[in-house]
Amino acid sequence: MFRVLNHDTIRLNSSKSLLIRALVARFLYHGVLPDLTPGDSEDVRVVHRCLQTLSEPRSHSHPVTVDVRDCGAAYRFLMAVLSVTEGEWLLTGTPRLLERPVEPLVYALAAAGAELNRSAAGWHIKGKPLHAESITVDCTLSSQFASALLLIGPKIGLKELTVLPDNPPSEPYIDMTRRVVADVLADKPFRREADWSTSAFWYAFVLLSPSVDELLLQDLRLDSIQGDNIIHLIFKELGISSKQKDEGVLVLKNREFQLDFNHCFNLKKHPDLAPVLAVTAAMLPCSTTLTGLGNLNQKESRRLDALAHELAHFATVEVTGGDTLRIVGNMTEKTASSPFVVNTRSDHRLVMAFSLLSLKYNIQLSDTECVKKSYPEFENYFNPAESIGK
Repeated sequence: MFRVLNHDTIRLNSSKSLLIRALVARFLYHGVLPDLTPGDSEDVRVVHRCLQTLSEPRSHSHPVTVDVRDCGAAYRFLMAVLSVTEGEWLLTGTPRLLERPVEPLVYALAAAGAELNRSAAGWHIKGKPLHAESITVDCTLSSQFASALLLIGPKIGLKELTVLPDNPPSEPYIDMTRRVVADVLADKPFRREADWSTSAFWYAFVLLSPSVDELLLQDLRLDSIQGDNIIHLIFKELGISSKQKDEGVLVLKNREFQLDFNHCFNLKKHPDLAPVLAVTAAMLPCSTTLTGLGNLNQKESRRLDALAHELAHFATVEVTGGDTLRIVGNMTEKTASSPFVVNTRSDHRLVMAFSLLSLKYNIQLSDTECVKKSYPEFENYFNPAESIGK
């Protein structure tokens, strides 16, 4: 059950993408680790703890274990950081994380002289000074490979990074990394921003809620460098407007808005928005096509498979070409004495997205604790124990 009233002010997490990059860059180039806040996500805390490990006195007789748990950004970024930090390291994490793609980054680092060897336990890395003025990296599977190299770029004398293909997935995150590194090198103060990826959930909530027409998303900025701020333009097509206020962004629903029947959104540059948009599509009386989802099964879970399987119980769903999801919403309500169990695959973004189904259907989510990975505040607005029913 959601504990949200019309005109409420919603607290968002700080952008973990921005904050993680700032933590790594400030550690590398200023030797400092900014303090965290109680509302920071678990992913941010993982990176902070791992960087603290790097700064602690260590024995040279055996490798130091750096456990990034299930944080993909920490996995890729710290692989680069450890490669240029003198010492013997074991980079490890959850079994699912160690299955996620990282080889193109390994090849790029090895070309610069890094020593990395894989084992069942993770990656054994011998950190040492590196130098490479030019590196090419294939980001077909993840833009984080380029971001990892950009974060250590000034350390290794990198002047030119060639990113393949020309328009890689999640490309705005590469631009974000360049901006963060430049600001850190110029010693500009870091300004926290609320997270646009998380805000997508609240845009969908305003659209789908029968009783809420307006929410203020605290500390959100329409002029953010976060690529996922495109969500306010996507939801504009669905009748949701955005107004910048001093305190954040005001999100408003137009109940007179007439939806088009067909919508198509290319999410190649914004894959984190796919779960919320897919669930939203399943609950609207229209047809929605989401394209550019080829990397979605490389996330914390096989998200494309999960969305197709779970949403098929509520709408007509079709996956084509391995990167396109077409959903025709079904306005028929499912009524049952027992709740329908929706499997979240212990994936934080699926928890937020699938929770929207409780606005209309009698459901129970299989796991919600993992939402702390990105949005600890979520539990203040949604109680899974009360999520059964409408």
